[in-house]
Amino acid sequence: MMEKEIISSRQFMIITLLFSIGTAILIIPASVTSEAKQDAWIAAIIGVVISLPIVKLFVALGNKTPTLTFVEANEKILGRFFGKFTAIGFAIISLLSAGELLYFIGIFMKTEIMPETPTMAFAFMFSIIIIYAAFLGIEVFARSAEILFAIFILIFIFFVLFIAPSIQIENIQPIMETPKKSLFFSIIRFISLFSFPLAVLLTIFPSAVNVQKSAQKGFYIGAILGGIVLITIITLSILVLGPANTASRTFPSYALAQRISIGDFLQRIEVIMAAMWIITIYIRTYMYFYAAVIGIAQICKIKNHRPLILPLGMIILGLSQIVHPNIIHSDIYNRETWPIFAFILMILLPLLLLIVAKIRKIDGHQGNVMHCDSSTQNQNGNSTQSDSSSNGGNASQSAGGSNNDNSAQSASNNNNPTQSDCNGNGGNASQSASSNNGGNAAQSANSSNNENPTQSASNNNAENPTQSKSENDTGNSTQNDSDTGNTPNSEKNKKSPDN
Repeated sequence: MMEKEIISSRQFMIITLLFSIGTAILIIPASVTSEAKQDAWIAAIIGVVISLPIVKLFVALGNKTPTLTFVEANEKILGRFFGKFTAIGFAIISLLSAGELLYFIGIFMKTEIMPETPTMAFAFMFSIIIIYAAFLGIEVFARSAEILFAIFILIFIFFVLFIAPSIQIENIQPIMETPKKSLFFSIIRFISLFSFPLAVLLTIFPSAVNVQKSAQKGFYIGAILGGIVLITIITLSILVLGPANTASRTFPSYALAQRISIGDFLQRIEVIMAAMWIITIYIRTYMYFYAAVIGIAQICKIKNHRPLILPLGMIILGLSQIVHPNIIHSDIYNRETWPIFAFILMILLPLLLLIVAKIRKIDGHQGNVMHCDSSTQNQNGNSTQSDSSSNGGNASQSAGGSNNDNSAQSASNNNNPTQSDCNGNGGNASQSASSNNGGNAAQSANSSNNENPTQSASNNNAENPTQSKSENDTGNSTQNDSDTGNTPNSEKNKKSPDN
């Protein structure tokens, strides 16, 4: 079994933001403007607002099965047979979508930048990046997303500032003239490309995120910020190009970047728009591919998913050449077919899972599941927080000192299973930086002596002073989990020399 990979809640927020933008930054202005005309920006704003309950749905489902991926949640909630059936559908649409995004890479580069180069060349080179990133794992991918996020924001700010002088306010007038039916279809197209695919993030949320509460906020913040970026791009496309020109172009936001002209020296810098899009499509393609690989591995009960990466990478490369015969087919698919597929597998399916989970009373917080980022409770109802240890109602807190030679953290599990440096004994659970042994617990406290074992700053038992090595009268000793070369374990019971 491979070691579980964990990312931070901040990294998850960045992944959510860039994933929600994805290919939409290039193709969504034309898709939305073709129906809503000059009111496309209004459709985008409404679409972002509607997306918040969708994110709420994903968060609620994630909380029902916090330690499981989306595929595992299918089997747990719907049962082995129906769960596998729905999970296979989800894995297939993820794989197809990854192949389609490789198609977009090839067709965009061939159409706009290097027309004499075949699309296969671009798809092949980009697939190498995706496959290599999948081999490195989600943690490395999350760190790369942090770096790319800074580059994306910088390029986006310069892009908005440079294009601002070309704005013509009359292009969005008259406001609210679009028929309600056209506005409705524009909203559906927007959320189908923006918020429906966020269900793919259930592959890593919340099972691979270290702090779940922060990750929930990050889910909302990332979606909102991604929506603001898309609203800005759509609005600028209409203001600069006009609604008719925006709707008729395949990649209107790229054409928008071609209009940038500052003086006579800053021109033809539309490649910055391509850089923004490549960053976001990399994030979305990887997440689709990762969801497909992890999903297929879990469906087939394969513990190590890495042997599947290369063959599935070759499959999405092949799909990129056959998924759409031409750009017109791609445009029709994204406007008419994709919203239906996405709604069924990414909205109705999570909604069904949530309803069934509530009916079956499946709750991920049942049992002895304890996370080291929150306070845990012992069987007597007493809660001990991460900087204290429970001892019959008496707690000795850490005074905040650190000792390179002697640390009193306990990393052993005696009776109850706990997570990440948590230690339980006799029904009492205490979190990291605290230890329970024989009912007496004490943390290392303000130690500044490198030779002598540090004593507790507040001994709760006058007869049994508890040292930071966690020795007690019963002869039990807590092994130091972070010795840095001081006293060996076999000599821990020897008395230390006096000062």
